[in-house]
Formats: sequence, C-alpha cells, structure tokens
Amino acid sequence: MSNILWKNSLRAPQSQMQQSNVYDLYEGKLCVHGAETIPAQPEEIVELPDSRSYRALSRAGILLAAAGLKSQAALAPFIADDPFAVGMYCAMEVGPNDYNSAKQMIHATPDQFAAMYKGLRSSKQYFKQLANVPASQLGIFLGIMGPQNVFSHSRWGCLHALEQAEFDLNEGSIQAALICSAFSLEDPLLSMRVRRTCDPELSIGEAGAAILLVRNGEYTDWRSAIGNHNSPTYGIAHDLVMLASSDEQEPELLLEVVHAGQ
Repeated sequence: MSNILWKNSLRAPQSQMQQSNVYDLYEGKLCVHGAETIPAQPEEIVELPDSRSYRALSRAGILLAAAGLKSQAALAPFIADDPFAVGMYCAMEVGPNDYNSAKQMIHATPDQFAAMYKGLRSSKQYFKQLANVPASQLGIFLGIMGPQNVFSHSRWGCLHALEQAEFDLNEGSIQAALICSAFSLEDPLLSMRVRRTCDPELSIGEAGAAILLVRNGEYTDWRSAIGNHNSPTYGIAHDLVMLASSDEQEPELLLEVVHAGQ
C-alpha cells in the first residue's frame, strides 16, 4: 500500500580504511575496532537552517538532518497541500551520555555533587541525549506538522517505523510519510554494544538515511524488503540505510561530505 517516492543515504566512503576508535573513559580506554567514521565535522556534514541547532543535536542528529533535509523538494507538494497530512517516522537511539562530566565527578563528595554537576553539565547536553529531539528538529526544518513517531529499538526500530507509516498511509490519516534514521560512533558504550552484536568480520559505520513513502494501494512487506545484508553495520539505522542505498552507485550526499572533509 506504499511505494518509495524518494530516498537518500549518507555513509562513510567505501574506499575509507577501517580504524580503531579509542575512547578515554575512567580508569582505562575503550577501543572499538573496525570503525568507519564520516570524515567531517558537524558544520561540514550539513548546513542547518538555524545554526543554533548545532548545540542541541548529537552527531547522530546531525546525520539525520543531513539525510532528511534533502527531501525538501520531494516533500514540497505535500507540505503545500496539507502539512498536517505528512508524517515522520524516525528510528533513533538515546544518547550520547555525558561521560566527561561523569568521569570528573567520580570522587565528588555528597556536599560537592550539586555544585560540580551544575558547573560541568551543559544545558544543551540533555537535548543531545533525547531520541525525539533530532526528529522534532528535522520536522520543524521541513515544515512537517503531521504525526511524529520515534522508535528506539536497537534492532527493529527501522522496521517499526516503516510498518507504522504503512499503517497510517493505509488508514488515510496521512498522504506522505518521511521515514528516517541515523547512527553515529559518538557514544562509546553504544558503539561497543553494536560492535559486539554484529559479525566481527564486518565494520561498523556512521550513517544516516531517509525515504519518502506514498500510498499506492498495495501492501508492502517491509520485513521481507529489508532482508539480510552482508555489509558494514550501521547500528539502529542499518535496515533503512540499506533500503535507501539500493540501486545507488555512489550517494550524492556522500560525495558532498567527503569533499567537505578533505
């Protein structure tokens, strides 16, 4: 009952050498092997409509915006017709946590705790930890005023987003659905969890993806459509990245980011 009208993906260059990400945590360092990081800073990855948003978005949030903002032209007719009939369905994990502040507060006494926490903790860090903030910010940028759903299951988040969008399109409550997801290597424990749960022969990489669905009167079995992929693992965003990358020789957005990072 839906088909893909538009799609976009953002990944690290396929020719990039894998590396080991080292995170300095507490008494020892955490090392995540086989990592593929997009070679660019947030401002190089995407130019946000409001520069103040960089302070409230995690790196995964930046990647989500980079993938989703490209949908503006495809979304324009639907937004112009009825912005409340356009929905957003996003798969995002919570985080990153503020390990730096936690590390500095390990030996704080009870009477020191409140003052130290207030001094170390950025008010914007809380927004970076929320899974719904990146989706909300992207929706504001795009002018989407319909239903917004955020799914945080680490394995099935993208499938949940796709199936909910499929249901809403079939019900007629929306005319178009933007499904999006992103994953970054910013959070060390999340990165290690993904590393330990995937094939050790595969790399893990940062990525973002977005697709625009419209109703076509036929049922789409998204569980079968996403299938299994022998490729680098992109965390919660993996299934959508693979779906958005199919039939692409080299994503346009990827080329832009690589050039910006050089």
